[in-house]
Amino acid sequence: MAKKSENRISMIFNIFKDGIVWYCKYMDVLLKYMLFPVFGQIIGLALIFTANYFFVVNIPHLIKQYPILDNIPLVFTLLLICVFPGFLVFCKAFYDYIIAMGSLNSMAYVSRGEKMKNKPLDPKMHDDVLKKRLGNYIVLILLISLLGLIGSFPLFIIPFAIVLVYLCLVFQVFMLEESTPPLAAFKRSFDLVKTNFGITSLLLGLSFVLTYVILPNLFVWAIDKANAIDFLAYPIHKYLEILPIQDIVNSSIASLTSGLPLDMPISINTDAAFNIHDIACSVVCSLIGFAVIGLLLPMRSCWFTLLYKTLNIEKGEELRKMDYKKEYKNRNKKG
Repeated sequence: MAKKSENRISMIFNIFKDGIVWYCKYMDVLLKYMLFPVFGQIIGLALIFTANYFFVVNIPHLIKQYPILDNIPLVFTLLLICVFPGFLVFCKAFYDYIIAMGSLNSMAYVSRGEKMKNKPLDPKMHDDVLKKRLGNYIVLILLISLLGLIGSFPLFIIPFAIVLVYLCLVFQVFMLEESTPPLAAFKRSFDLVKTNFGITSLLLGLSFVLTYVILPNLFVWAIDKANAIDFLAYPIHKYLEILPIQDIVNSSIASLTSGLPLDMPISINTDAAFNIHDIACSVVCSLIGFAVIGLLLPMRSCWFTLLYKTLNIEKGEELRKMDYKKEYKNRNKKG
């Protein structure tokens, strides 16, 4: 029994290693494929906030120069027009990222097959296959988003983490079993994982540690050592300066303490200044982490595609054995 457990753990580490090798082998194609879906979202947000910054800074002068602009609905409409290009860029990049979450599983499955092992990847072909089932795929994304929303409540965090393990193969099932509808994909993922919860959790843990903790923090550390964080934080710093952050916090604290007895000692200093520069640097570090995590999506997809392939083969063998046993019993009864 212990030997079987060791073999299962060894299998997961082999899958983990194979996913890294696959990512390195096709890195040029995969990074090119993920470039816009990841950085397009950051660029879109940057365009939105840049347009908003210049609008807020200049609108008082424009109103003085053109009194017709002294109209709230008109000003709001102009603001929407200013931020609309950035919003379009963000939406297109986000859409491409969602498509990549499905297509990469097919890419990993096909390119790891014996017949395609040494052939180049064709991302467009896999995207087109997914887009033919776009309606069902959107339903799948909405269901997963709904589960994520429910799981974000503190009371449901632990149950959601357990459910997440059982449903971690939903994208692979949906993409690789083309006749499977969204709800059936959830059930199929549960069936594959239910007797393999431990090894699936291990792979999820390894995936999280490497692609969500070690590598993002490593990149943040390297960029910080290059003294580039302060430079990247400067535009965010300038944007934060126009926001009434201190006034909002002071008024919130004042409203919270207004009901307390006058003689009650209060240690909150409502005039404390925020270090806007530190906030800006934190935002930059978060964006760097987001970019690294996004660019590593192909690696995560490959890991769980390889796990799906392994568990699917094992499941097929179990079903064949069960069918054989049933057939053997039926023959004995007839005999």
